Amino acid sequence: MIKRLRPMLILAGAALVLGILLWVLVAFVLPKDEAGEEKGNSVVLMDTKLTDADSIEIKNNFDTYTLVKHSVGTYYVEGKEGYAVNSESVTGLLEDVGSLTASKKVIDQPNEEQLESYGLKNPHGTLKIKKGDEVYSFKIGTTSATGNYYMQMQEEPTVYLIPAAVPDVALLARYQFYQNTMIDYSEDNASMETLKKFEISGEKVDEHLVIEMNVLEEDEVDTSFILTAPFRHSLSSAMQDKMLDLLNTLSTASVVGDDTGAESLKKYGLDQPAYTFSFTMKNKTQTVHFGKVNEAGNQYCYTEGDKFIHSVTEDSAKFLGNSIKDYCEDMIYTRSADTLSAIRVTGNGKTYQINIGEQDDLGNFHVTINNKVVDSELFSDFYSHILIIGITDMGDKGTETEPRVTVEITLKDGTKETMRFYPVSELKCFYEINGAGRFWVSTLNVDKILDNAQKLYDGEVIMTEW
Repeated sequence: MIKRLRPMLILAGAALVLGILLWVLVAFVLPKDEAGEEKGNSVVLMDTKLTDADSIEIKNNFDTYTLVKHSVGTYYVEGKEGYAVNSESVTGLLEDVGSLTASKKVIDQPNEEQLESYGLKNPHGTLKIKKGDEVYSFKIGTTSATGNYYMQMQEEPTVYLIPAAVPDVALLARYQFYQNTMIDYSEDNASMETLKKFEISGEKVDEHLVIEMNVLEEDEVDTSFILTAPFRHSLSSAMQDKMLDLLNTLSTASVVGDDTGAESLKKYGLDQPAYTFSFTMKNKTQTVHFGKVNEAGNQYCYTEGDKFIHSVTEDSAKFLGNSIKDYCEDMIYTRSADTLSAIRVTGNGKTYQINIGEQDDLGNFHVTINNKVVDSELFSDFYSHILIIGITDMGDKGTETEPRVTVEITLKDGTKETMRFYPVSELKCFYEINGAGRFWVSTLNVDKILDNAQKLYDGEVIMTEW
């Protein structure tokens, strides 16, 4: 019998000890609201019109600053009078304080240990509002399990719990009050017609890139923007999307500093930017510099001529440091067939002269190759192959001085463009247009230009991967 009771007695003893520990925790350690005591109703703390207050002093772990009334409904940060402040944010805070209601009273006479547990022994933030001769002051502590904040007011000992609206503002830096849009851009005022030009450079950019809007003809095979320096090439559609996404991000970037002096720019790594990104829209050019990345993964950025430092996530601008290959569409040429008047193909001792006339009512070209009339659709297949010779990699030209194949193109406006393909190996050729190039292409696809030119002349089917 005793052996059977022993486990039960041990369990009962353990339960008693746990009960005592829980009572101590509730009575002496946990804040009162967590312990379930002082479950009174809400308490109206303020019922005062404060929207025309003279000043608001805020001190917290991030900042110490004063918002000063300039005129009715208009405020500025003391010492920064020329910096625009979103007065609606200020008056919104004042309205919330003026109608402040506690969710409950926690305790009338807290001891030192309790104040520390509420975060009020050394307050996380203080708020002092002056209106005429009246001064309203508040101490803000930590949050409770319900998300409300512990608070004392007017130097009185009573601790209340208040909703997060006021503390969420009073515990932040002054930058939240500034009214500033980093760049003048929105999807409503921007379009492919108004965005004319991009330029990308910086410490982490291999070459200065210039990207311009591409004026597309009907049915032209190309992207909306084209890389024009260091050489001409169709811009990757993925990069185009990333640039437009970056503009959207910059238009809503957060202010993190209000000093753009030389020392401040150096502090944020903006004196020697990792990236510099400029865009021209409606004949106005705006330039953004990107500096250091902070511990939170945000990158500092600055618009030339602005009064503020902003930040965006590091991933927003990281693509600016990609290789030039990533900026280029995987097509080696960008002109549509209806912009051409002639193509001359030479290589392996052969020459093919293709003349392209106007289109008829059905959209067919009048095409001759070495003075022989050929089928318009067959010519389209021949030209499609030239367009879709894909880039395999970035690489050097090598030692070969004679091109394997040369394609000379004459546009209807008389402009001449020359593509040369220099052998690098049995598998790769270096592609160059108008004397500039960075890429390797497939030797097999280069040889197909000659093969397809012969098929065009013979009237044979030309296979494409289009």
